[in-house]
Amino acid sequence: MQTEKDAGIVGWIGRLGAADAEHVMDRFAMGRSWAYARLSRLVKDGLLEQRTLLYRRPGLYLATADGLRWQGLGRLGVYRVSPGGFQHAQEVATAAVALHHALPGWEVLSEREIRIQESDRGELVASARLGELPGGRPALHRPDLALVAPGGSTVAVEVELSVKAPRRLAAICRSWARARHISAVYYLAAPAVARAVERAIAETRSEDRIVVLPIDQPEALDAIYELEASHA
Repeated sequence: MQTEKDAGIVGWIGRLGAADAEHVMDRFAMGRSWAYARLSRLVKDGLLEQRTLLYRRPGLYLATADGLRWQGLGRLGVYRVSPGGFQHAQEVATAAVALHHALPGWEVLSEREIRIQESDRGELVASARLGELPGGRPALHRPDLALVAPGGSTVAVEVELSVKAPRRLAAICRSWARARHISAVYYLAAPAVARAVERAIAETRSEDRIVVLPIDQPEALDAIYELEASHA
């Protein structure tokens, strides 16, 4: 018998993509033994799947096709995570949980949810237009997370762990600078990556639109709240 809390866990993981047990404990204010017991039960019932891809790193839980259907999220599709994307998925989940606590009343959208919302609305919600594809469709860049304020403004959050090619990074920053449906863009980046993003920001003169914050400092997420509150 699944509980309301079980439904919340499966729905949240399904929308986000992947999360580990620590994320679930923090997001849902659960004790360790209780969280592991519920996660184990959800795996046994076929609603979650645990993937352990990296040695001595905690496994990530993904919603199965049955779990997604149970929560009415079948359109999202089962999330796929590779060894190369494991750390990124983990850091996105960490940011999503921290932002949920740092910005009460704000909606935290995953890249998966952004894609579905933009398809349903027929307009950009949190993506930036990079150009056009050969068939004429827009080439889009979606952030890892988006924050929707109670007043309706949207903030994009990028979790950047590896350095992109300078031309590619400059093109993305330029597209963010033109994306007027986004109030601001925040990059959570490791030190070496942060320097590359800052160079791209300077090259594209997008300092008024893009802010780089250190990913390894929890107070950086509080800075998002403070900066956005000052603009409200």
